[in-house]
Amino acid sequence: MHVFTIHTVSDPDAFWAGKLDLPEGTELPVVVPSSDGTRGVCVFTSDSVDTVREIVEAATGTISRNEYYAINEDNLQGLPH
Repeated sequence: MHVFTIHTVSDPDAFWAGKLDLPEGTELPVVVPSSDGTRGVCVFTSDSVDTVREIVEAATGTISRNEYYAINEDNLQGLPH
């Protein structure tokens, strides 16, 4: 499944320089930061929204407010599914 994340970032340098420890079966093919780094969206492929939430919150929970949702695969355009 694809999981869309929306980030409101309080420390852009730390957030965008960080590395995520992605478990097998989870990938991060799309990362789109705003020009000033205070906002961003990412698209993960993973087994669940909960898996992505656990990964992102562990790495960025103190420097970013994050939203998560599963992408409707039937209406997805622009990404392989």
